[in-house]
Amino acid sequence: MYRSLLVTLFLVISGNALVQISTNSPYSSRGIGDVGFYGNAYISGLGGAATALADSSQTNLHNPSTYSLTAKQLPLFSIGVNHFEKTFSNNGMESKGRFSSITHMSLVVPFANRFGLAAGLKPLSRAGYEINDGELVQGDSIFYTYSGSGDIQELLIGFSGNIIDGRKQSLSVGVNGKYYFGRINNDRKAFKIANTIETGGLDEQSIRARDFGFELGLNYDYRPTLAHSIRLAGVYRPGNTMRFEKAHTRIHYGNYYTQGTYDTLLNVQGVSGEVYLPSKTSLGLTYTFTPHNDSSSSNSKLRSYMLTLEYTMEDWSNYEENFDLGAISGQYINSNSLRMGFEFKPHRSAVDRSAYIGFMDKMSYRVGAYLVNTPYEVNGEQLIDQGLTAGLGIPIVMNRAVSTVSISGTYGVMGKTEGPSIIKENYFGFNLGINIAPGYDRWFRKYKLD
Repeated sequence: MYRSLLVTLFLVISGNALVQISTNSPYSSRGIGDVGFYGNAYISGLGGAATALADSSQTNLHNPSTYSLTAKQLPLFSIGVNHFEKTFSNNGMESKGRFSSITHMSLVVPFANRFGLAAGLKPLSRAGYEINDGELVQGDSIFYTYSGSGDIQELLIGFSGNIIDGRKQSLSVGVNGKYYFGRINNDRKAFKIANTIETGGLDEQSIRARDFGFELGLNYDYRPTLAHSIRLAGVYRPGNTMRFEKAHTRIHYGNYYTQGTYDTLLNVQGVSGEVYLPSKTSLGLTYTFTPHNDSSSSNSKLRSYMLTLEYTMEDWSNYEENFDLGAISGQYINSNSLRMGFEFKPHRSAVDRSAYIGFMDKMSYRVGAYLVNTPYEVNGEQLIDQGLTAGLGIPIVMNRAVSTVSISGTYGVMGKTEGPSIIKENYFGFNLGINIAPGYDRWFRKYKLD
């Protein structure tokens, strides 16, 4: 019953997210779009610190070494959606935007006690913006519209294995093979309106990704005592020159709504080229404290405390587009981020049916924060993105297998100051994620014939 409800909820929210994609950020007009963090509800509730997170009931596509650390012998399906509301301000003027999207889809299958396989889909970048402007030229009002849409997705096939699996320490390594695909569209329009007829010019450009890449992950967990655990982790994505295709169309029209008035000035399709995706390095540290029962108490709870940190560096200054139509660089600058999160579980055993353990005791409570020096620069000033997060993890036990529903909220600001060319973003958003583990009874029950 619970599994059917989760699947129904997944279908509703994912379909709703697909039809509501709208604006994202005016800074997504650069390069391959907004290359910010797109994490699931579990990770977002912890400030986006994903590198050193390993939970047996959660999937983590951001570090491939975690696939072998999920619950043994249990496949784990995961999907997530998010919704953001944004307020853009510039020189005393404000506008609003919103967007909803799917954060990820994944399936992780651990096997042979030491290994894990994964398949997943998550965004690399996203474009979504519309900017309107105008000026008076020789008595005529000229209007300008700049808009963009699309995304670049990562299709992942991952593998991980536990090299060391001891009582006090463990070491796992993993790799994600990636296929990048998707399209980014950028449109520019200049026009005037006379007698309700729109006359002007339209410039449309798009780039399409079609290539492969990979990233490596590592997790080392040291447990000096039963109550303490220290996890060190890292993820490295090497720089990669990827194959892209570019299209460019430019037209003049006498009436925008009548295609017979269109005059094509430029029409170039399927131009092969290369886009350099820069390297990315993430380092993470997680400390977990899991005190054990007081033997003198008959109703003590198994509490759990976790603190996680992450530092990430991305070499975006080396980003370059190189097509037959010419090379473009300098759209980004180097970026780095610092993220942290804290999780508290009043009782860490979700399958415990003791009378003194309530439903609220089995939930996970999360808070986080982040500070990002973004790859965007305006008038020599690097834009800073900073925010706070909070989240809940709700376990759902089905035949001894633990599925989870994660909910998180984010509030943030990008751009500390406003200027003639700086658009400040205030935003808040919500993430919903579902991890579904099948019950033991149907998937793994073995029958004996006499």
